[in-house]
Amino acid sequence: MDGGAAGMGGIKIDKLTETNFNEWRQRIKMILALRDLEDMLDEDGKTMDAEDRELAVWKRRDTKASAIIGLTLGSEQLEHVSGCKTTAETWSTLQGVFQRKSLMNNMKARREFYTVEMTVGDSMLGYINRVRNLGETSRPWAAR
Repeated sequence: MDGGAAGMGGIKIDKLTETNFNEWRQRIKMILALRDLEDMLDEDGKTMDAEDRELAVWKRRDTKASAIIGLTLGSEQLEHVSGCKTTAETWSTLQGVFQRKSLMNNMKARREFYTVEMTVGDSMLGYINRVRNLGETSRPWAAR
């Protein structure tokens, strides 16, 4: 990982860019799981029904999860989530921005997937990872 990685207690993860959402998402989920915070991504969180003490614990955990995600965002991507109030809202916003859902983006993803070529200097593993990433990115059109 490059020098742009954010450290979290010895764990380093590259900052989110326009091109690495799938890898970033997978790593964030792992880090949140290590910190017992993965449930904070669930939009069906129990913020309304919780008692005061449970609500305070939930807010503290939500803040920690949001901080982990925020520390891994590049400056440009941080703008997308600046108004988000919860980790689930942040997560949902990032997925909406980076997962290809519109028709034009799906067509572009399909074209990129079908025309991907190994370039001179690419390692086989790098090429395979790029193809997998394109497949993961363009998954919404495959479900149709």
